Amino acid sequence: MKIILIAAISRNGFIGKNNQLMWHLPNDLKRFKNLTTGETVLMGRKTFESIGKILPERNNLILTKKKINFKNQKNIRIISSTKQIENLTCDKIFVIGGEKTYTSIIEKAHVIELTLVHEKFHGDTKFPKINLKQWKKMHEFIYEKDKNHLFNYSFIRFEKK
Repeated sequence: MKIILIAAISRNGFIGKNNQLMWHLPNDLKRFKNLTTGETVLMGRKTFESIGKILPERNNLILTKKKINFKNQKNIRIISSTKQIENLTCDKIFVIGGEKTYTSIIEKAHVIELTLVHEKFHGDTKFPKINLKQWKKMHEFIYEKDKNHLFNYSFIRFEKK
């Protein structure tokens, strides 16, 4: 199984504040949807709560030790440990946040799909440091701000060396 971390981060590494994103980039949202639709996504409980619903057309895994009841919900499963993903039968799994979930699984990951917002933000959650001795940048596409995107940003793909 291929483990892919997908995240949008600020230039100084922040991914959120008060359980919310700090920017709105429609092209990032489209990219996220294109990459994850039809796939399995793994998120921590706080990320799930910030989204407020299961993501449609995806198998949703919620990582939490708290008791959560999702009766009559399709495409959702609660797991209490990242070790449980080893028993899944999917080809790939997209880890979509938050900080604790990224940190707990980055060493097992094969790919990082990153949106880098070219601005500094100050939040309360960060993406783990990417050790460039372990990861190789495969490509980077740079985009300038426009009427729908208030910040310059890049789509970057890293693969484990």
